Amino acid sequence: MEYGRVTGGRVLRRRSFRVLALLVLALFCGGSVLGLYDGLWRDERDGWFAAALLLAAGSFAYRITRSRVHAGESSLTVVNPLFSYEVPYGSIHRIEVSGSGSLTVLPKERVADTEGEGYLVVGFAGSLLDRFFKTSDKAAAELKKYRSRGRRAPGADGPVHRKVVADVVADAMLLTAAVCALCALVFGR
Repeated sequence: MEYGRVTGGRVLRRRSFRVLALLVLALFCGGSVLGLYDGLWRDERDGWFAAALLLAAGSFAYRITRSRVHAGESSLTVVNPLFSYEVPYGSIHRIEVSGSGSLTVLPKERVADTEGEGYLVVGFAGSLLDRFFKTSDKAAAELKKYRSRGRRAPGADGPVHRKVVADVVADAMLLTAAVCALCALVFGR
């Protein structure tokens, strides 16, 4: 399975997630600094473990807030917390918003990893604010415009490509969490 960053195209992302990404980063990293202080200067194992737990949880929370959709020339890419799915426009059966406000991309062919339910866009998975501001409906309308334009583009047909999403900040937080956990085992009392 491929591992890489997703770039290019028109990026559709909730405005609230942009703010939440910064808030998550500040809160979890700030909290881990307090744990590191206890681990480094007070020689406490719990401080190291607290920093490791905060950074690991913060990494996943940050990935959630970085969920988005990239509308390219011949395909759209659904970026979820761990995986991204590049779906060619010719392979899309329908782009819909469910009754709960969740945006879903349904491929023409039944794909084993979705069990016929399509690809849920975590960045537009419905919320109370979404019902008021209709962000999923607006994103679906814009994606439908891109799909109708991109169906005739070269490479608009083909299989769905799945890869593991690389995020420098989230991966650095996870690596630092692993180092903190190791330090807790080695240096803590």
